[in-house]
Amino acid sequence: MQTRITAHQTTATDQLRAYAEQSVSKLNRYYDGIHDVHVVLKDDPSPTADKRAEIALHVYRQTLNASDSAPTHEAAIDGCVRQLRRQVSRYKDRLRDTRTGAIPRP
Repeated sequence: MQTRITAHQTTATDQLRAYAEQSVSKLNRYYDGIHDVHVVLKDDPSPTADKRAEIALHVYRQTLNASDSAPTHEAAIDGCVRQLRRQVSRYKDRLRDTRTGAIPRP
């Protein structure tokens, strides 16, 4: 799995990049067919604004997206990973249902 990390209007420290890679790599436990991950970290210049994280996860013939905002980038990344964990497990269930010939869930 290849991970790309991009920072818009902010600087991503090595510690933050390592945290993002470590958090996203945990998704391999749920589905090992993840090809590519793109993490985008955004920041508003105003001091009261929340930090924002967006993660695009590329799997077979589909892209799963998640975005979250929180007071810190780490918390926003955790929110995105939680969303993607649910999406990946649903994707895996749908993939398994179509392979066995069962009727896919709505």
